[in-house]
Amino acid sequence: MANGSFEEEAEAGGAPPGWAFAGWGDIKQTLTLDAGHEGGKCAKLDCTAFVPGTASSHAMVCQVGAVAVERGQWYRLSFWVKGKGIARSICDAALSKTKPWGSSGIAVSFPASPTWQRVEKTLQATDDVPADASRLQFWYTSTGTLWLDDVVLEPVEMKVEYHPQLSTDGVRNFLPNSSFECGAAGWGSYVPNLTSWSGNAYQQLGEVDSTTAQHGRNSLRLSLDKAHPLKYRWDYFDAVDQPVETLLTAHAGWVPMQSGKRYTLSCFLKADKPDVPALLLMSQCNGGTRQQAVKVGATWQRFAFPFTTNSAFTWTAVGLDLSKSDMQAATLWIDAMQLELADAASEYTPRAEVESVVETPALGNVFTDPGKGMTVDLSVWNGTDTKRKVTGKLVVTDFADQEVESREVGREVAPNGAAGVQVTGLLSGKRGFFRVHWQPADHTAAFAQTLRCALLDPYRGDDSPFGMNHAFPWDFMLDLCKTAGMTWMRDWSAKWHTVEPDQGKWDFSTVDPQIDRVLRAKQNCLMLLPFASAPWSSGADMEAVRKEAAGAAYREKQYVVACPAKDPALFRNYVAKTVEHYRDRLADYEIMNEPLYTHYAVPQRFGYTMKDYLQLLKDAHDTIKANQPKAQVIGGIGTWAGASIVHQFIDDGGLKSCDAMDIHLYPVTLPPELYEDELAECWQKMQDRGEAKPIWLTEFGCYADDDPYKTPGGIGDATMQRTNWPSEQAASEGLVKTAAVFLTHGVTKIFSHAGICGPINGQDGGGIFFEYGGAPRKMYVALSVIANRLGPAPKPLLPRLANDRLRAYLFQTGAGTVAIAWATSDQPVRVQLPAGANAKDLMGNGIAQRSVELSATPVYLVGEVASLRASLGQAR
Repeated sequence: MANGSFEEEAEAGGAPPGWAFAGWGDIKQTLTLDAGHEGGKCAKLDCTAFVPGTASSHAMVCQVGAVAVERGQWYRLSFWVKGKGIARSICDAALSKTKPWGSSGIAVSFPASPTWQRVEKTLQATDDVPADASRLQFWYTSTGTLWLDDVVLEPVEMKVEYHPQLSTDGVRNFLPNSSFECGAAGWGSYVPNLTSWSGNAYQQLGEVDSTTAQHGRNSLRLSLDKAHPLKYRWDYFDAVDQPVETLLTAHAGWVPMQSGKRYTLSCFLKADKPDVPALLLMSQCNGGTRQQAVKVGATWQRFAFPFTTNSAFTWTAVGLDLSKSDMQAATLWIDAMQLELADAASEYTPRAEVESVVETPALGNVFTDPGKGMTVDLSVWNGTDTKRKVTGKLVVTDFADQEVESREVGREVAPNGAAGVQVTGLLSGKRGFFRVHWQPADHTAAFAQTLRCALLDPYRGDDSPFGMNHAFPWDFMLDLCKTAGMTWMRDWSAKWHTVEPDQGKWDFSTVDPQIDRVLRAKQNCLMLLPFASAPWSSGADMEAVRKEAAGAAYREKQYVVACPAKDPALFRNYVAKTVEHYRDRLADYEIMNEPLYTHYAVPQRFGYTMKDYLQLLKDAHDTIKANQPKAQVIGGIGTWAGASIVHQFIDDGGLKSCDAMDIHLYPVTLPPELYEDELAECWQKMQDRGEAKPIWLTEFGCYADDDPYKTPGGIGDATMQRTNWPSEQAASEGLVKTAAVFLTHGVTKIFSHAGICGPINGQDGGGIFFEYGGAPRKMYVALSVIANRLGPAPKPLLPRLANDRLRAYLFQTGAGTVAIAWATSDQPVRVQLPAGANAKDLMGNGIAQRSVELSATPVYLVGEVASLRASLGQAR
């Protein structure tokens, strides 16, 4: 880039050479030189008047037409920055493509604090951006001043790694537990032909069978029956109600590959009848799969799938495939799987003479009786001809990754036999997130044997402030949500084009199973009516739609149904029919997702205005109340409470047509209290108008993954990546602080985004709380604790306590007064507990000391309100 150091001389009072400011014409901003972070020069952008509400509403320093990047190349973006008076101290940097406008993948959000700080981020370009179609930009959306220095964007070499990895050193068969002698540990399920982006099979759907085997004593059995299918359900734009007709078992872990070398995947298969179709599959880290279809008979037979790949890592799978068959049902047994560096399959041999794995009997490794602690099952297989004593250690670490318990474990195993050891009572009486590490002493594990576990008090209520946007596709995940206190699911199923695909032809057959499974899980369902029309009823200007979609067929479909119906009576009829169908099951309806400012509903880009949305909201509200008077109607713009368009919604009377107002937030990973003033202002405005309605945060992002499947890597799309915390501990703290702050200022519901579950060995950070199999992340336990502490309807007790050392938010709950407190300074703060009060840490464990040390990690104080206030006020 030009003049990234800002050391080139500028005209008196002028902008640094090569740089300019940009923004809406009525925004008052100046760009000059100032003293840099090390005594040289820097850029100073000063915005003294800000105008919100347009696509160009930003204060921006930028360099246009100078910087090029290549798709797939990694780059390091670094710069020094400080700021003053910027709303929430939040700024953004990005390289944008200007012809046509689009993202390059080079983007980062950052805080601009009063002191100089260095920002550095390594990013991969997702598109080719030529220099003459580029804009490197740094911006914020308020008044305030930004100082910028030493900007560098440079290509770097990055070695992308995939995790966990199965070492291939010194072994012929790369696959651990390849004949299932240690049960199904280390194996999961995969469905290659699901039609939705929302996930895949998320647990092992096969069963270990000890009645038949080709090698040893066990095999893995997979069964499918089209008459009683396993269903995958999802609620987004194109509703998914898909029977699983291909079911594979896949090993956990990536196998390093040598480019151009020939490998062979082999296995023994047996079916319950002749000519059962099966599939051998290899999945590549650089995209795509290779497959080999086979026909399996009623006796054990070996099948081999040789392949070459230029992918650095792969994983493999084998299973049933009835998707192209007239066969209605079949069972397949799998045994003696082998992946090797060879032109053809060699004689089967296990990966090692002795193998051991750990599992737990609890769904998702979530234990719900802290008094009994955790139970871990160790399975051992001895493939030698002599008796073998297997020894090792179970080590347990906690939320802070500190060792809290260890057990020596040993077991004699017969020649060519298997044995198990059950270890019970781990951390009896404790609560929290834990990792159980198995460390064998007398043999080498194929990969790190670590289990994510939760030990918590299950949530007993039917209602809570917490839920998910989109119900997870699998029912067992809904059960895990309920256990932690996520009692609401925001469902998109009842879209107009789904329930009335043609005028007068009503069909709720896809929606009913989705709604009913949420209710069977004893969850509450918020039914979202996300779009303003169906294709047949839309009043869209198709010429404008096609121009805006620019050839993207999926986007064009969305634009069409985002536009209101050509006849408002048709919309009212859609709402009426939907409510009539569900009024005996549901009581909460949300009217449209993110209207006006996005492409979802009545988009401004096609000329629609607040008046258009408010009329649709009123029509829906009046129709719902006529058919179900006690129903709740949720309306609003679905963006942050501080946005001008939210205030316009309130000013223009939007609250008259809803029982609750919805907002969305995908926050930058900064202290949540930085959002407090804007939320409090919005809530106060509603009260001042005499129109205070509960605020529902129906989409909220809070992501982190301490065990990413790929490094370097990210979580989800650019919006989700913006709120990707550096660790699960930081995300857990941010989640609890956000809840404390927001529930104090009118928010009564918080829905996390989103109920998705990635494939085995794939990206699944977007599901926030879970890894494959429902294994918990730290945020899961943190949410469970706050749900139990606050109960279904916490009442904020104002004022909250805030000074330069601590924050404390008090709530009246069914169990008494609860304060959520943390330190805001670098120095710890001590609070003396008053008589009768008690304290619990973020994981729900009691704090024995009467003098409680506050840090950046929140704690819970329970007691009488006046004495808690006094103690917090005297904290030192």
